[in-house]
Amino acid sequence: MTNEILVVKKDKHRDRMKFKVANKETNRWSPSKYEKIIINRDTNLLAYLFFDLNSMGYNVDKAYAKYKELLHEPELFFLK
Repeated sequence: MTNEILVVKKDKHRDRMKFKVANKETNRWSPSKYEKIIINRDTNLLAYLFFDLNSMGYNVDKAYAKYKELLHEPELFFLK
């Protein structure tokens, strides 16, 4: 069984985010198994991303519940 990683990149010059799933490789290039670009904070594309991730076995419901818990956490630093 190979380990998968979810890579998220925010474009600094455009209003878009790029999501991709690839095999975890050390010192080697790994082709993307899945790739989606979300432009202009499109909620429909975000919903499709969640659907796709759920279909690939990611627990989106549990992650969303954790997100709701973290909304009032003042010390988050991920996107700063």
